[in-house]
Amino acid sequence: MTEAATVAPHRVDRGAAFAAALLLAIAGALTTRIGAAVAHRGLATAFTDLFGISAIVWFAAFAIGAIAREDGARSRWQRGDVPMLAAIVGPAVLPVPALGAAAVFGAGLWLAFGSEAKSAGRRIGLVALALSAHLLWGPLILKLLGSELLALDAWIAALFAGGSAEGNIFGQAGSQAFTVGQNCSSLTNLSLAGVLAVALAQLFALRFDRRLIAATLLAMLGTVVVNGIRLAMIARRPELYDYLHSGAGMMLFGWASLLVTAAIVGTAVARHPDFAPR
Repeated sequence: MTEAATVAPHRVDRGAAFAAALLLAIAGALTTRIGAAVAHRGLATAFTDLFGISAIVWFAAFAIGAIAREDGARSRWQRGDVPMLAAIVGPAVLPVPALGAAAVFGAGLWLAFGSEAKSAGRRIGLVALALSAHLLWGPLILKLLGSELLALDAWIAALFAGGSAEGNIFGQAGSQAFTVGQNCSSLTNLSLAGVLAVALAQLFALRFDRRLIAATLLAMLGTVVVNGIRLAMIARRPELYDYLHSGAGMMLFGWASLLVTAAIVGTAVARHPDFAPR
């Protein structure tokens, strides 16, 4: 932004104000999922499973708050910031997750392209944009291209199980067939690798170089493989369907996918030439 586009600093820091608004928008985007987890599993079980929401999403929210609280993170307010804050907070308080997700995306665009280079505002905006890929764009793409993408999951599961697939249906010869739904697809969580990579890069103020790009793609592949193994186990052991589809087995595979992603991306971040522990 040019000097003419800035206004005098407010008592409330710009980055902190947008971080708070973003956290409200993220909460708004997740309210339905949190409510469903509590209703179906009870508060204690839902809590241990992070309310059915990936730890990476919670970490991205933490990163937004942590960046805003950094020493020297104060930045000048820009023209249009106050109306933009209202546009973020307004949808966030409504019980419509899509509006909250759209608010996260809008805030990310505003901060990423309307803040000074390397400023806290731009870094927060980049994390928000990455998070919007999981909250908004991933589900939208899955709805628009669901049949083709789910067929890919079924093909991978059949490959691992030694069976066959037709469309989004897979199984072994002479055995029960299974359908890959949107909630079972690895593509639902594919964007989480990117969310983690961007959140870590911005938290430690790292340049998103080829090393991080390669790690993100490798972590995405790991997510597909872990989910493919789970689906293949369902095909091979149909009696474990409930355990692997909606029970503790599903939770264990979810954590396995998280650990694979964290290990790959975390290693790339730790080996980044600009990385400095805090």
